[in-house]
Amino acid sequence: MRKCFVLPLLAGLLLLVAPAQALVNYEAGQLEVNGVLLLQDAGEPDVFYYLPPAPRVALRPDGGAELAVIKFVDPKGDTSGGLLHMLITFTLPPDELAALREALKKAQPNARLRGPVPLKQEAEGSFTIISGTLSDKGFTRSLISSGRAPVTPGAKAAVAATLSPHGATLLWDSMNKPTSDVSVALRTYYEAVLPSFNAKIHADISTVYEHFSRVMNYQQDYTRRQLRDIYDELVRKGTINIDILDRMPEDAANKAMQAMVDLVTGKLTEIIFDQKTGFTAIPKKEQTVESGQIKGRQKKGWLAKLFTSTGNQKYYTDNQYVLKKRTDINRAVFNINLNRRAVVKVPVDTAGNISGLYDQFKDNPEMFRVVNLADPAFQKRDVYFRIDGDFSGVFDKMMNFAGVAVRKTYSGHADATGELIFTREDIRAGRLSKSWRYARLGEADAAWLKYGYRTTWSLQGQHQIKHPAGDNEWIDGSDPIITIAPPLKRLDLEIDADRFLFEDAGMRSAMLEADYRVFGKKKTHRLAVMRVTDAESVATVVLFHDPREPVRYRVKWYPLKGRPVKGDWQPVQDSYLVLTPPGS
Repeated sequence: MRKCFVLPLLAGLLLLVAPAQALVNYEAGQLEVNGVLLLQDAGEPDVFYYLPPAPRVALRPDGGAELAVIKFVDPKGDTSGGLLHMLITFTLPPDELAALREALKKAQPNARLRGPVPLKQEAEGSFTIISGTLSDKGFTRSLISSGRAPVTPGAKAAVAATLSPHGATLLWDSMNKPTSDVSVALRTYYEAVLPSFNAKIHADISTVYEHFSRVMNYQQDYTRRQLRDIYDELVRKGTINIDILDRMPEDAANKAMQAMVDLVTGKLTEIIFDQKTGFTAIPKKEQTVESGQIKGRQKKGWLAKLFTSTGNQKYYTDNQYVLKKRTDINRAVFNINLNRRAVVKVPVDTAGNISGLYDQFKDNPEMFRVVNLADPAFQKRDVYFRIDGDFSGVFDKMMNFAGVAVRKTYSGHADATGELIFTREDIRAGRLSKSWRYARLGEADAAWLKYGYRTTWSLQGQHQIKHPAGDNEWIDGSDPIITIAPPLKRLDLEIDADRFLFEDAGMRSAMLEADYRVFGKKKTHRLAVMRVTDAESVATVVLFHDPREPVRYRVKWYPLKGRPVKGDWQPVQDSYLVLTPPGS
């Protein structure tokens, strides 16, 4: 019954202390192979994880480093500086990893290398760049890094920086030294298993009852003599040993384990010292010689019964011998081992220097290169598009905006495209010119100067005019400046009238109207009103109309007396019009 109480308790504790997976055994001896620290798995003694010694520049599948150090120089002195870009990883290259597995196999034949130790990081900032060149604002124009350590398998952290001319020179020179000016620091941790509570309870309980009885009766007409030697012995023994190791006494879980130890110890004490129901209960003692146990013994005669004599009575001869032995042994042994393992964070602070790469890859232009910005591959060109000043007034009268789409085609490269927008506000502010830049991309001949463009004119009333009209049509150009204008013709009219002729003809005023088309839409517009009382007899008017459509005009006269007189429509054949009253 006592064992039935303890066994379910042990089963529950085993579930609580089951080993976690992918954890490092903190108390196991560390193993160093090929300069790499190996850590033993908490659940499998033959499984090891490796801790990389330091972060390093990642490698491409072809064996090259994922690093680019560029120093660019402009012969004109306009632009100079440098560029640094690299990818950082925290793992071992395939060749070093293969060598590590082979060395571990020789050191421990049964050992297996599972991979890198599972690492974790608290938050941002676990990945930092330590460099005087990259951290000085006078040498570095900008520095960008991912901010998180590459602790998972295959992960990489990126670093990019643009440098001033002095910074590029210093960084390039430090790459030639055994220790460069760029180091990468990582702050991370791994989880390890540490026994935080261990309690061993041993109880040895035994009760031994021994009884030995010997009766010897020898009768041959002699005086009766009874010899009895009786041995009756009771031995009780109970032992409880408790051994407790508590590494983290303030831990709540350890306090719960201690309570479990107290419960088990109290129960075992009750089992040992309870003399009624426990293992140390006194057994029922055996009687030495019971009545009638020796058979055939002669009984007293009638005379002996009549007289109460204290003397010896004669018996018939008999030889009898009784030997009794009884041994009762109750014994129970309890062994309880309460063990709890805690997971602790083991910090890892390491740093690696970006050195030795120049000697290895200095002849590889993909990693180390000096660039001359005068090279045709880096040459750029600005093309300016300007609204014709003669048509600036059209924006206030009828235009919403004007757009220019630009395209540069390359052989072997994707097309470069762009857009420029001229709004009514731009024209009012005097911004009649805008530029678009494209790259030469190594084209050797003058064909790199050629490009295509197209214009879009948005008219009031949500009407658009595109030139050229086709979606895939472009106007070829190569000039550095292109003047654009809407597909209209400008007409400047100067209108003159003699006010003395107005008086002589009895006319008070004259109104001039124009009839023309704009983008195919007919418009009738009042151009000017000439009065006899005007101090100035000349008026200037600007018209924008379709180039192939005529412009007509007519004059409506208003006499001092009578009804207005309307003239006929006449084509505008000259930019100077003189209004003459009818009948003059």
